[in-house]
Amino acid sequence: MLEVSIHKKSYGNKVILEEAELHIAEQGLYGVVGKNGAGKTSLFACMLGLTDFKGQVLYNGTPLRAEQVGFIPTEPYLYDYLTVGEFYRFYAALMQLKLRDSYLFEIDKELLIKELSTGMRRKVYLNVVLQKESDLYIFDEPFNGLDIETVYTLRRLIKNLAEEHIVLMASHLLESLQSCKMIFVVKDRKVTAVAPPDYNTIETILFQD
Repeated sequence: MLEVSIHKKSYGNKVILEEAELHIAEQGLYGVVGKNGAGKTSLFACMLGLTDFKGQVLYNGTPLRAEQVGFIPTEPYLYDYLTVGEFYRFYAALMQLKLRDSYLFEIDKELLIKELSTGMRRKVYLNVVLQKESDLYIFDEPFNGLDIETVYTLRRLIKNLAEEHIVLMASHLLESLQSCKMIFVVKDRKVTAVAPPDYNTIETILFQD
């Protein structure tokens, strides 16, 4: 079970989230939607312990630790002057993982990170994060910059992960969240849970004044 209670998250005098609640009782795929700047990224940052806030995040009754989460951000940070292979070795050493011979997405290990396209960089990051099983997965706009074949592969992977884990996925495209058990709408500092396929309610919450 995942319980997120954010009493207040602010940057300076600007309050981003206030009395925002998110509760998930079982494994499955759950969507997160909101306009740009609504607080989706701040919500994830609070869950990962990457920012200070008033509140708590519990997983099965105990504080959630960052190492329990497999997080794929919108723009993964990679070291531009490492080769793909060097980055794999760096990540494996950092996370104390056994270096793999093969990965989900095949990419030339001799290529420099800085030479990769947005989609290729995302594939590299997916390769390293998904080699370790996590309790919880967060995908922030995971399909950005990916070709149609990779999108298909990633959709299938996310579906498989959701069979045994809690998976949160943020997306601007409601149609990509069709298989979600619940969709959380972030707006006006709050988080509202909506059961799909009630997209009319989601659109009303998002776009009403």
